[in-house]
Amino acid sequence: MAKRTTIKDVAAAAGVSVTAVSLVLNNRPSRVSDETRDIILKAAKALNYVPNQVARTLVTQRSMLLALIVPDIQNLFFAALAKRFEDECRQAGYSLIIANTDDSRAAEHDVLVRLAARGVDGMFLIPAGESGGAPERLRVDVERCGRPVVLVDRMVNEPWCDGVAIDNRAGGRLAAQYLMECGHRRIACVSGDVRIGNAAERRDGFVEALAEVGLAPTVLVEGDYRHGGGYDAADGVVESGATAVFCCNDLMALGLMQRLRERGLEVPDDMSVMGYDGIAERFGFGFDLTTIGQKIGWLAHEASILMKGRIDGGGDAAVGRSIVIPPELIRRGSVAQP
Repeated sequence: MAKRTTIKDVAAAAGVSVTAVSLVLNNRPSRVSDETRDIILKAAKALNYVPNQVARTLVTQRSMLLALIVPDIQNLFFAALAKRFEDECRQAGYSLIIANTDDSRAAEHDVLVRLAARGVDGMFLIPAGESGGAPERLRVDVERCGRPVVLVDRMVNEPWCDGVAIDNRAGGRLAAQYLMECGHRRIACVSGDVRIGNAAERRDGFVEALAEVGLAPTVLVEGDYRHGGGYDAADGVVESGATAVFCCNDLMALGLMQRLRERGLEVPDDMSVMGYDGIAERFGFGFDLTTIGQKIGWLAHEASILMKGRIDGGGDAAVGRSIVIPPELIRRGSVAQP
């Protein structure tokens, strides 16, 4: 096994002190001249020097590790979001740890404790569904972890933690308005688990927009944000007499479309279908699905800006700044006039 190049090796090659090398490689303020700095950097490159992050952490008091905690890594939305967060972290010089809670409050608690013990510099947290009904317990966990925490996608109503989310109520309204503009009046809705805030907000925005013109959904089905949830809801949607259906995420829309095909029904000729997320095409399917886009790149970017501000500012973990991002309508071929 090849010997690891140390800071002493770089110092010997550059003909300077270990202290000078440490100051330059850790980008610390110093009186080292530009000429000497250049010599040190060239020596480090020539020797293929890789910093010892444990030692660097002792000097800088930063691990250069951030964590993203998601409820369900198998959900394509969270997988796509994780990719954007990894891009943001890499550009900022950080490595990203991704942890999964299986949407469990108990697992979420354990993950927060474990990651704080690992010395991460901050955590992006998409709360478990159960945490929406018990925000005080989540607040205690966030305060005890002693690290900056930014809530993402699923917000809590109390202003005690930084957070970034899409305006889900506006997204639900946008879906209803578009389907009505296309001429539909008999419209069904397949929501997510309405115990989760963003699922309830999408459904409520949708129902509110219909009510403003004297309409109501032909049927409201509570799904689970998974492919099977849309598949299982399809028969009830058809039997309700709906000409269009709004599924509160793309995965359920795709599951519903599969069941419609099995029944011999065509989209959009026999049924218009609309989703929510705008991520299916990233994985090679759903190219014709009309949907409400969540702007996940913007979501990750704004959350990263909040995190950088908290880390650089050195303040408490819980702050209370919220950023709400407007959704966008993505028109494709799965919606047509009835």
